Amino acid sequence: MRLPSITVLPLLASQAMAIDLQPSDPVADAPARLIISRDSKAPNACDVELYLNEQVVATLGPDQHTSLDVPSGQLSLAVALSPSGYCGGTGPTAAQSILVTPGETRHFDIVVEPDQVFLSPRLDD
Repeated sequence: MRLPSITVLPLLASQAMAIDLQPSDPVADAPARLIISRDSKAPNACDVELYLNEQVVATLGPDQHTSLDVPSGQLSLAVALSPSGYCGGTGPTAAQSILVTPGETRHFDIVVEPDQVFLSPRLDD
């Protein structure tokens, strides 16, 4: 015997209402992501070293970028001209402290000027 389709629809509708459409809370141990980009219009072709918690994690040339999965929480970021090559950087200047939450993505630009190199948060994301 074939059931009328009207009796099947309420069953499907009640199942659809049971689905939780709310986003889940972030997982406490989930990593955050940092995206660091270097402008191609830098005044020189020197490489820049990226420091995360006082350790070099990447070296970027003009128009390069990197993506890092990092633990959530407070981190220290710094940049410096690479000591290799003719640039002969002297190491990082003052580090900046950032706080990232689980699952968060933050984007920073490396700004190279004739007298300094620093990180700037990208606001257009």
